[in-house]
Amino acid sequence: MNPLRTRCAVALGTLLASVAIGSLAPPSAASQPRELVVPSAAYPTVQSAVDAAHPRDRIALRPGVYREQVVIGKDLTITGAGAGKTTILAPEHLVTGSDGLNSIVSLGNAASVTISRLAVSGPGSGTCDAGALGAGIRVLGGAHLELSHAAVSHIKDTPMAPCFRSANSILIGDFPTGAGSATIQDSEITDYQGSGVVVLGADSRATLLRNVVTGQKTISTDGIEFVEATGRVEKNTVSDNACREPDPECGPDFFTEFQHAGILANTGVVVTKNRLVGNQLGIYGFGTMETGHNTLVDNTYFGLALQDGTFTAVRDTVRGGGGGVAVIASAVDTTARLDQVRITKVSGDRIRKFECCGFTATVTTRR
Repeated sequence: MNPLRTRCAVALGTLLASVAIGSLAPPSAASQPRELVVPSAAYPTVQSAVDAAHPRDRIALRPGVYREQVVIGKDLTITGAGAGKTTILAPEHLVTGSDGLNSIVSLGNAASVTISRLAVSGPGSGTCDAGALGAGIRVLGGAHLELSHAAVSHIKDTPMAPCFRSANSILIGDFPTGAGSATIQDSEITDYQGSGVVVLGADSRATLLRNVVTGQKTISTDGIEFVEATGRVEKNTVSDNACREPDPECGPDFFTEFQHAGILANTGVVVTKNRLVGNQLGIYGFGTMETGHNTLVDNTYFGLALQDGTFTAVRDTVRGGGGGVAVIASAVDTTARLDQVRITKVSGDRIRKFECCGFTATVTTRR
């Protein structure tokens, strides 16, 4: 036997064995996500755990109230012991974020953050001139939020401070520039002073699935708003949102007064299988969009209001309230196709057209 060939064969066998063993060996402990527990001796606060965490680590919050602001700029998973047991509560004094707002939880730096089984809560104690509460959860800087089985509540100031762009439960993206994204599901969003969920900007998007969004009955609120953003709103229950005194110019005239809605959406947003109850307008649509299989109950002005664009409503049901469907033309000729839309027990018009400034509204129906 050739000794050189034998030594080569042994060396090759050793190399192949080491490669095989290496491929089966688990990754090093340093590369594995860790779990950081709050509170603990090492991490007494949520922010201390966030600061110490490596990307992809998990932070487990024990039952309790954590009175602090939390700023997150890395990929993390944060899990509480349940929305009724673990709460991140607004501190007495809020620090203003890079966007000029005071938020309880802020995401940025293109981070992807998963939050579940906890509550984020106000109220704040600021004023419009000194530190009013801006948002419960703020998503900006290309960040993405995955929120589930959570609660965001009491996003308001005491006393009330109705400031521009303040007190929105969840605020995603910015306008006219700025981006954020989110998937929000199986959560409760209640008792806000501004809006429940706001998605801003052409580069922002959100999917909302199976949430309960409830406004207040004493001040002006909107439920879910998309402003130039895109997304999907499905199987949510949205109620008690309207324009109310002392806000000026609230009223039913679409050309000279203001109305608020359960869902306000524009081109690029799919609105389907939601339940809208007791809002001023159930769904207020702009641009080119389709609604389908929504149930709109006892909305005081109209169940559906479709303004300045091209719309298709498929198998929506309007029951009770002031009116069925409003089609409004104020900036472009507007068309609405109502495909098997059921309208019953309304006190006003089943279908009404509003036209202004030389533009026309056209409605076609199919039973």
